[in-house]
Amino acid sequence: MRKLAVVMAVLALAGCNNEVEGVHKQVAEHLNNPKTAKFANVRFDTNGSICGQVRGKDDAGQYEAYRSYVAIKHDGQYDILMGGGANDLRIREICGGADLQRRADELADQPAPEGWDVEVIQGPNMGALTDMTARLIEKGIPSWVEYRDGKPVVLMGPFPGKPEAQARQAEVMAKLGTDSIVIQHGVKR
Repeated sequence: MRKLAVVMAVLALAGCNNEVEGVHKQVAEHLNNPKTAKFANVRFDTNGSICGQVRGKDDAGQYEAYRSYVAIKHDGQYDILMGGGANDLRIREICGGADLQRRADELADQPAPEGWDVEVIQGPNMGALTDMTARLIEKGIPSWVEYRDGKPVVLMGPFPGKPEAQARQAEVMAKLGTDSIVIQHGVKR
């Protein structure tokens, strides 16, 4: 009986991997050079959709920055939605971070006397806090952790100006494929 349970678990995982591979082929077709696709932070949401970041090489052979994507599951098929910019609310609605994005948009024109933060999106199945901070350290990106409502939040900053924070946000996405939001330091989230 135990062997049967192990075999069933292995088969279920194999089916899951094949599903992800199929989605990755679909996502890669949105890149300039699909054969060079690299994926990061791949995760499932509670409805079976697949979220993550992807990048590929451009025509000059250089890797482009990561872009967010979501593969939305409908009747056993997937619809692919690719992110275009740093703040894609359509993808964040499914993959996590929509509330934080709306709050940042709401505050966008307000001054930031204490500076600007880059806050890592804490979506479903984002991974362990230690993994996230280790990847940032590995790339030479300083960060710190704050606890809100008992949950850890990874932050970078504060930066004196919004352009510096946006540059760090772009760097984190380009190097790690880690989604983040730029928001005023010290404001209620």
